[in-house]
Amino acid sequence: MDCATKHTGLNGERTKTVRGHRSWSKIEEDALILCLTNLVIEGWKSDNGFKAGFLRELEKGMRKIIPTTDLMATPHINSKIHIWKKGYGALSDLLNKSGIGWNSTTSMIEIENEGIWVSCKRADPHVKGLRYKTWPYYPQWIDIFGKDRAAGEHAVDPIDIINNLYKCGMDQEGDPT
Repeated sequence: MDCATKHTGLNGERTKTVRGHRSWSKIEEDALILCLTNLVIEGWKSDNGFKAGFLRELEKGMRKIIPTTDLMATPHINSKIHIWKKGYGALSDLLNKSGIGWNSTTSMIEIENEGIWVSCKRADPHVKGLRYKTWPYYPQWIDIFGKDRAAGEHAVDPIDIINNLYKCGMDQEGDPT
């Protein structure tokens, strides 16, 4: 599907190319989730993202699943991953707040009371579009993008890591901790 539209001026000269939005089908999104999950399993993921060349691997994987696809690594797959990571980050930050939970049946966030939601919107106006939207891929995003961000209760401070290493070293040598 070509998303570019060429406009011509009054004298027939080409004036500009307008890029449109490429809509993804459910099958294409499911295939991308499968390919991303496979890359994570195959070791393409490091602590802060995917290794170089992962977009090319995703494009090849997508072509194996959907041979007739016109999706390319850049801009299509790269753009979709960027949007998904943004959604994952926003949801993760929101779900780390007290009074906000996840409903796995509806794939939506749940708000304990309206006051919590009002304060969240006041703190970050971008969250207002997250409330009544379904997020069917969020559970998979946790496995795919999960370690890309250090936030919330599982975030670890580098000082704590050093202290824990020192403490473990002392324990192994038999010295009191």
